[in-house]
Amino acid sequence: MKKTVIIIGLISALAATILATTKFFNLSILPIIIAFISGLLLLFLSKKEQSKIKPIQYIFLLVIISLSLTIYKGVITPSEIEETEPLEQTDQDSQDRPKAIIDSVTIDEKI
Repeated sequence: MKKTVIIIGLISALAATILATTKFFNLSILPIIIAFISGLLLLFLSKKEQSKIKPIQYIFLLVIISLSLTIYKGVITPSEIEETEPLEQTDQDSQDRPKAIIDSVTIDEKI
């Protein structure tokens, strides 16, 4: 069981790191969660049995790297403006409106 959890944890941690470096960084959250849970499971299993903790360290290191890359890309990536056509149209309307108001106003001159 321990070897299976190690393999699942390492594969999901590597997949999360690879996904975090690509443009599909939003999809890396699921492998991060799977790797973190398998790392915790390995931690509890290794406390019961005295064994090496190197795989646990590698899993948590890759989880931390992929999580930090995912957060960084989520914060830094600019949001795309989808529709600029209505903005340009309202800008043109706002420029025409003062001209219409000035033309409609009649000035009574009393001299």
